[in-house]
Amino acid sequence: MFTGWKQREIVFEMWGFLALATAIMATLLLDGAFPVFTVLWIVIPMLVVAKTKDAGRVGFRAIPKREWILISAINLAGLLGILLIFETWSNTYRTLVEAAVAQSQPDTTFAWLLRFPRLPALGGMFLYSGSVTMFGEELFFRGWLLQLLKKRWGIGRAVLSQALLFSIINLFAVLVLTPLQGVVYILFYTWLGIGMIGGWAASRTGSIWPSLVSAAICNLVLVILLT
Repeated sequence: MFTGWKQREIVFEMWGFLALATAIMATLLLDGAFPVFTVLWIVIPMLVVAKTKDAGRVGFRAIPKREWILISAINLAGLLGILLIFETWSNTYRTLVEAAVAQSQPDTTFAWLLRFPRLPALGGMFLYSGSVTMFGEELFFRGWLLQLLKKRWGIGRAVLSQALLFSIINLFAVLVLTPLQGVVYILFYTWLGIGMIGGWAASRTGSIWPSLVSAAICNLVLVILLT
């Protein structure tokens, strides 16, 4: 199946298949809503890599350890700083998490909090989000889409555009928020925090790892503090 493929591309496709299988198993285990968008975010880059045999086109590449630590630290500090500043008075993320777990079929990223004791729930949520749901988002937007747009438009417009598209995709969340919380979520959380800062980190390194690690850690920190 993988004749002529390099090790990185084989690892990527195997990760993709395992992530999709995990999404299905988590849906059944947690009695949650099937993550349709997550599947889309993972499948499209998998098809790209299957065609090009180049995982670098979707941001799946290793970077030097020192660079990884530095860029991840900057990304994490910027994202976590924005989230903590706005969350202290808007309760935007708290409202989103409460809405995600209040449904009859909760979001599989957060359903762990309902099905397991505190520590196993946090561990399961962190591993699942980092390897499946948030991995899919970063892979598609800060990986494949950013790399594609960067070749056509240059770094600045590419980072801005993928952040804008990421924010548009997340507009559905505004339905459970107040108008003020909706502005905070779209403008500061998704566009600036995840989209622009994460996009900067991905464009600087050519890799999704700094933005993925930052997003997963920030989600864990906020859930610990808010629930």
